[in-house]
Amino acid sequence: MIEDMLNQDTLQELILFTRKLNDECKNGALVVVEGQRDAKALESIGFKGDIFLLCHNESLVKLASKSEEYEKIILLLDFDKKGRILTKKAATILQEKRSKIDLFFRRELSKVCKGRVKHVEELSKFSDYLQNLAYPVYL
Repeated sequence: MIEDMLNQDTLQELILFTRKLNDECKNGALVVVEGQRDAKALESIGFKGDIFLLCHNESLVKLASKSEEYEKIILLLDFDKKGRILTKKAATILQEKRSKIDLFFRRELSKVCKGRVKHVEELSKFSDYLQNLAYPVYL
């Protein structure tokens, strides 16, 4: 399935996605993912910002507290049923705390991967291909 998406345009869009995400984090954003494999996958494609793992129910309370330290919270949870439910729960709690919530990157990732990536951890499959491109991911 990933092989179907391996073309120069998709890889360049993924590089641009990662750069934008890194820029947001440099400007005070926190990225929220479901678990450690998601975090490692983002790092494998060049992500360098702060990550919060939303892997347990009590993490929602911790996220609400942690959100006060950041300008913006980027929800980048999976596209499966569990991820959609967690996104709604997290957004509701963060809205109550008056945190700025960003869902752009979640939509953008789906668009870049043409809806074929259902779990953020699947991004790790792109890391080898991205490293072989002429344009470095880490700019």
